[in-house]
Amino acid sequence: MATSELVDLLLGLIAPKEIINNFRVVKIVESKGAITIVFEEKTDRIPSELLCKEVVLDGFLNTLELQTFPLKDKTVYFAIKRRRWKEKTAEGKSYSNSYELHDQGMKTTKEFGAFLKEELGLQPNEYNELWRSLTDQG
Repeated sequence: MATSELVDLLLGLIAPKEIINNFRVVKIVESKGAITIVFEEKTDRIPSELLCKEVVLDGFLNTLELQTFPLKDKTVYFAIKRRRWKEKTAEGKSYSNSYELHDQGMKTTKEFGAFLKEELGLQPNEYNELWRSLTDQG
């Protein structure tokens, strides 16, 4: 199995399908208490309003940071960067895609948020406090 296939397989075990299908990993940052995996929206994910038009990239929206299940005794975040697009000949208006990557009010992946609520009865901030106390990440 090629290295890129192994990386894709491993990433598929960590990240939800919607993220894997629409974004690509561009960087992984590991610090003392956290791992941040940075994703950028794939360049072929052109918004439906701009299909069959000549388009150009128009930067990124604000980064969405979602917490997910921990790894190696570290808090894990997905930093997700959605692209902005515009019609090549048009001025002004930008378009972007919408994804349902988290439940409203939760800054976690859907799976991790459901786990916290259903299995532990915790909100993310309560979980993070508990996690810090267990792993000495004060």
